[in-house]
Amino acid sequence: MTFQRTIFITQFAFFSFTLFISGISGLVYAEQKTATQKRHAAPNILSGKITDVINVPGYTYAEVNIGKNKVWVAGPVTLLKKGERVSFSRGMLMENFRSKSMKRDFSVVYFVGRFITANSTTSAKSTGKSSAHAPIKYKKISKQIEGIKKVKGGFSISEIYLDKEKLKGKNLRVRGKVTRFTADVMGNNWLHIRDSSTLNDLTVTTKDTVAVDDIVVIEGKLELNKDFSYGYVYPAILLDAKLKKE
Repeated sequence: MTFQRTIFITQFAFFSFTLFISGISGLVYAEQKTATQKRHAAPNILSGKITDVINVPGYTYAEVNIGKNKVWVAGPVTLLKKGERVSFSRGMLMENFRSKSMKRDFSVVYFVGRFITANSTTSAKSTGKSSAHAPIKYKKISKQIEGIKKVKGGFSISEIYLDKEKLKGKNLRVRGKVTRFTADVMGNNWLHIRDSSTLNDLTVTTKDTVAVDDIVVIEGKLELNKDFSYGYVYPAILLDAKLKKE
Protein backbone atom coordinates (compact mmCIF):
# COMPACT_ATOMS: atom_id res chain seq x y z
CA MET A 1 0.00 0.00 0.00
CA THR A 2 2.82 2.29 0.86
CA PHE A 3 4.57 1.46 -2.40
CA GLN A 4 1.43 2.20 -4.46
CA ARG A 5 0.95 5.47 -2.61
CA THR A 6 4.53 6.43 -3.39
CA ILE A 7 3.98 5.63 -7.08
CA PHE A 8 0.78 7.70 -7.10
CA ILE A 9 2.44 10.69 -5.47
CA THR A 10 5.36 10.48 -7.89
CA GLN A 11 3.06 10.29 -10.91
CA PHE A 12 0.95 13.18 -9.61
CA ALA A 13 4.03 15.31 -9.01
CA PHE A 14 5.35 14.54 -12.48
CA PHE A 15 1.98 15.31 -14.04
CA SER A 16 1.73 18.61 -12.14
CA PHE A 17 5.27 19.54 -13.12
CA THR A 18 4.48 18.75 -16.77
CA LEU A 19 1.41 20.99 -16.65
CA PHE A 20 3.47 23.73 -15.02
CA ILE A 21 6.17 23.55 -17.71
CA SER A 22 3.53 23.43 -20.44
CA GLY A 23 1.85 26.48 -18.96
CA ILE A 24 5.11 28.41 -18.80
CA SER A 25 5.99 27.39 -22.36
CA GLY A 26 2.55 28.38 -23.56
CA LEU A 27 2.81 31.71 -21.79
CA VAL A 28 6.24 32.41 -23.28
CA TYR A 29 5.02 31.39 -26.73
CA ALA A 30 1.93 33.59 -26.38
CA GLU A 31 4.06 36.56 -25.33
CA GLN A 32 6.50 35.95 -28.19
CA LYS A 33 3.64 35.60 -30.64
CA THR A 34 2.04 38.80 -29.38
CA ALA A 35 5.34 40.67 -29.63
CA THR A 36 5.89 39.32 -33.13
CA GLN A 37 2.38 40.31 -34.16
CA LYS A 38 2.96 43.78 -32.77
CA ARG A 39 6.21 44.12 -34.67
CA HIS A 40 4.62 43.01 -37.92
CA ALA A 41 1.47 45.00 -37.28
CA ALA A 42 3.32 48.23 -36.49
CA PRO A 43 2.71 50.10 -39.73
CA ASN A 44 4.80 52.89 -41.12
CA ILE A 45 1.64 54.99 -40.97
CA LEU A 46 0.63 57.55 -38.36
CA SER A 47 -2.92 58.76 -37.86
CA GLY A 48 -4.67 61.40 -35.81
CA LYS A 49 -6.97 64.38 -35.66
CA ILE A 50 -5.96 67.67 -37.31
CA THR A 51 -5.63 70.50 -34.80
CA ASP A 52 -4.25 73.21 -37.10
CA VAL A 53 -3.76 73.82 -40.83
CA ILE A 54 -1.46 76.27 -42.59
CA ASN A 55 -1.31 76.64 -46.38
CA VAL A 56 1.69 78.17 -48.15
CA PRO A 57 2.60 78.21 -51.86
CA GLY A 58 3.08 74.60 -52.91
CA TYR A 59 2.55 73.05 -49.48
CA THR A 60 -0.01 72.29 -46.79
CA TYR A 61 1.16 72.07 -43.18
CA ALA A 62 -1.06 70.19 -40.73
CA GLU A 63 -0.64 69.82 -36.98
CA VAL A 64 -1.86 66.32 -36.08
CA ASN A 65 -2.64 64.92 -32.65
CA ILE A 66 -1.34 61.34 -32.92
CA GLY A 67 -2.22 60.44 -29.32
CA LYS A 68 0.70 61.01 -27.02
CA ASN A 69 1.77 64.21 -28.73
CA LYS A 70 1.22 66.51 -31.68
CA VAL A 71 3.39 66.60 -34.78
CA TRP A 72 3.51 68.79 -37.85
CA VAL A 73 3.18 67.22 -41.28
CA ALA A 74 3.96 68.94 -44.58
CA GLY A 75 2.70 67.61 -47.88
CA PRO A 76 1.21 68.65 -51.23
CA VAL A 77 -1.51 71.27 -51.24
CA THR A 78 -4.58 69.49 -49.88
CA LEU A 79 -7.96 70.65 -48.62
CA LEU A 80 -7.79 69.80 -44.92
CA LYS A 81 -9.98 70.91 -42.03
CA LYS A 82 -9.47 71.13 -38.29
CA GLY A 83 -11.06 68.16 -36.53
CA GLU A 84 -10.70 65.92 -39.58
CA ARG A 85 -8.84 62.64 -39.22
CA VAL A 86 -5.82 62.14 -41.42
CA SER A 87 -3.20 59.44 -41.97
CA PHE A 88 0.26 59.79 -43.42
CA SER A 89 3.44 57.82 -43.89
CA ARG A 90 6.32 58.63 -41.59
CA GLY A 91 8.02 60.10 -44.63
CA MET A 92 11.08 62.25 -44.13
CA LEU A 93 11.54 63.46 -40.57
CA MET A 94 13.10 66.90 -40.19
CA GLU A 95 14.10 68.24 -36.79
CA ASN A 96 14.58 71.92 -35.94
CA PHE A 97 13.22 72.87 -39.36
CA ARG A 98 13.05 76.53 -40.40
CA SER A 99 10.33 77.45 -42.90
CA LYS A 100 11.46 80.54 -44.75
CA SER A 101 8.08 81.08 -46.37
CA MET A 102 6.41 81.26 -42.93
CA LYS A 103 9.44 82.58 -41.02
CA ARG A 104 8.71 79.95 -38.43
CA ASP A 105 10.64 77.21 -36.65
CA PHE A 106 9.28 73.68 -36.20
CA SER A 107 10.84 71.26 -33.73
CA VAL A 108 9.64 68.29 -35.82
CA VAL A 109 8.10 68.11 -39.31
CA TYR A 110 7.27 65.03 -41.37
CA PHE A 111 7.51 65.71 -45.12
CA VAL A 112 5.16 63.31 -46.90
CA GLY A 113 4.05 62.53 -50.43
CA ARG A 114 0.34 62.72 -49.62
CA PHE A 115 -2.28 63.11 -46.93
CA ILE A 116 -4.76 60.25 -46.57
CA THR A 117 -8.24 61.39 -45.56
CA ALA A 118 -11.75 60.02 -45.88
CA ASN A 119 -11.94 61.69 -49.29
CA SER A 120 -8.31 60.88 -50.16
CA THR A 121 -8.13 64.09 -52.12
CA THR A 122 -4.71 65.38 -53.00
CA SER A 123 -3.25 67.51 -55.70
CA ALA A 124 -0.30 65.13 -56.01
CA LYS A 125 -2.25 62.06 -57.21
CA SER A 126 -0.72 62.17 -60.64
CA THR A 127 2.88 62.24 -59.44
CA GLY A 128 2.68 60.74 -55.97
CA LYS A 129 5.17 63.37 -54.86
CA SER A 130 4.98 66.58 -52.94
CA SER A 131 5.26 69.75 -54.90
CA ALA A 132 8.11 71.89 -53.67
CA HIS A 133 8.13 75.23 -51.99
CA ALA A 134 9.05 78.07 -54.24
CA PRO A 135 12.83 77.87 -54.71
CA ILE A 136 14.60 79.08 -51.62
CA LYS A 137 15.87 82.58 -52.37
CA TYR A 138 18.94 84.24 -51.06
CA LYS A 139 17.95 86.59 -48.31
CA LYS A 140 18.42 90.24 -49.07
CA ILE A 141 19.97 92.16 -46.21
CA SER A 142 20.02 95.95 -46.32
CA LYS A 143 23.29 96.39 -44.42
CA GLN A 144 26.57 95.44 -46.04
CA ILE A 145 29.00 93.26 -44.13
CA GLU A 146 32.36 95.03 -43.82
CA GLY A 147 35.88 93.65 -43.76
CA ILE A 148 35.26 90.26 -45.44
CA LYS A 149 37.56 90.40 -48.46
CA LYS A 150 38.12 87.81 -51.17
CA VAL A 151 40.51 85.00 -50.22
CA LYS A 152 43.74 84.82 -52.19
CA GLY A 153 43.32 82.54 -55.18
CA GLY A 154 39.57 82.31 -54.63
CA PHE A 155 36.31 84.06 -55.45
CA SER A 156 34.03 86.57 -53.82
CA ILE A 157 30.36 85.65 -53.48
CA SER A 158 29.39 88.29 -56.08
CA GLU A 159 31.86 86.78 -58.57
CA ILE A 160 30.38 83.34 -57.99
CA TYR A 161 26.90 84.61 -58.83
CA LEU A 162 28.07 86.63 -61.83
CA ASP A 163 30.02 83.73 -63.38
CA LYS A 164 28.07 80.81 -61.92
CA GLU A 165 27.42 79.16 -65.30
CA LYS A 166 31.13 79.06 -66.07
CA LEU A 167 32.02 77.97 -62.54
CA LYS A 168 29.45 75.19 -62.28
CA GLY A 169 30.99 71.87 -61.24
CA LYS A 170 34.29 73.42 -60.17
CA ASN A 171 35.85 73.46 -56.73
CA LEU A 172 35.84 77.03 -55.46
CA ARG A 173 37.47 78.80 -52.53
CA VAL A 174 35.59 81.61 -50.85
CA ARG A 175 35.88 83.54 -47.59
CA GLY A 176 32.76 84.48 -45.67
CA LYS A 177 31.11 85.16 -42.37
CA VAL A 178 28.71 82.48 -41.10
CA THR A 179 25.20 83.93 -40.76
CA ARG A 180 23.34 80.68 -40.18
CA PHE A 181 24.32 77.15 -39.14
CA THR A 182 22.10 74.06 -38.99
CA ALA A 183 23.54 70.72 -37.92
CA ASP A 184 22.72 67.23 -39.17
CA VAL A 185 20.05 67.75 -41.82
CA MET A 186 19.91 65.13 -44.58
CA GLY A 187 23.32 63.85 -43.53
CA ASN A 188 25.09 67.19 -43.66
CA ASN A 189 25.65 70.38 -41.75
CA TRP A 190 24.29 73.45 -43.52
CA LEU A 191 25.48 77.03 -43.33
CA HIS A 192 25.03 80.39 -45.01
CA ILE A 193 27.94 82.78 -45.50
CA ARG A 194 28.22 86.42 -46.59
CA ASP A 195 31.06 88.68 -47.55
CA SER A 196 31.53 92.37 -48.37
CA SER A 197 30.95 91.98 -52.12
CA THR A 198 27.17 91.52 -52.13
CA LEU A 199 24.02 91.49 -50.03
CA ASN A 200 23.33 87.91 -51.10
CA ASP A 201 24.50 84.92 -49.10
CA LEU A 202 25.82 81.56 -50.23
CA THR A 203 24.63 78.17 -48.97
CA VAL A 204 27.16 75.46 -48.12
CA THR A 205 26.93 71.80 -47.09
CA THR A 206 29.74 70.27 -45.06
CA LYS A 207 30.64 67.70 -42.43
CA ASP A 208 32.55 70.33 -40.47
CA THR A 209 31.12 72.33 -37.58
CA VAL A 210 31.22 76.09 -37.16
CA ALA A 211 29.34 78.78 -35.25
CA VAL A 212 27.42 81.83 -36.35
CA ASP A 213 29.75 84.85 -36.81
CA ASP A 214 32.80 82.66 -37.50
CA ILE A 215 34.96 83.85 -40.38
CA VAL A 216 35.78 80.84 -42.55
CA VAL A 217 37.52 79.94 -45.79
CA ILE A 218 35.48 77.35 -47.66
CA GLU A 219 36.38 75.05 -50.52
CA GLY A 220 33.60 73.10 -52.20
CA LYS A 221 32.02 72.11 -55.50
CA LEU A 222 29.58 74.60 -57.02
CA GLU A 223 26.23 73.20 -58.15
CA LEU A 224 23.35 75.16 -59.66
CA ASN A 225 19.62 74.66 -59.15
CA LYS A 226 20.32 71.75 -56.84
CA ASP A 227 17.05 70.04 -55.89
CA PHE A 228 17.09 68.04 -52.66
CA SER A 229 13.29 67.51 -52.85
CA TYR A 230 10.91 68.42 -50.00
CA GLY A 231 11.24 72.11 -50.86
CA TYR A 232 15.03 72.32 -50.83
CA VAL A 233 16.00 73.94 -54.15
CA TYR A 234 19.12 76.09 -54.34
CA PRO A 235 20.08 78.27 -57.33
CA ALA A 236 23.73 78.04 -56.23
CA ILE A 237 25.30 75.94 -53.50
CA LEU A 238 28.75 74.66 -52.50
CA LEU A 239 28.58 70.93 -51.76
CA ASP A 240 30.73 68.75 -49.47
CA ALA A 241 32.87 71.71 -48.52
CA LYS A 242 35.94 71.77 -46.31
CA LEU A 243 36.16 74.64 -43.84
CA LYS A 244 39.02 76.49 -42.23
CA LYS A 245 38.31 79.01 -39.48
CA GLU A 246 40.24 82.28 -39.44
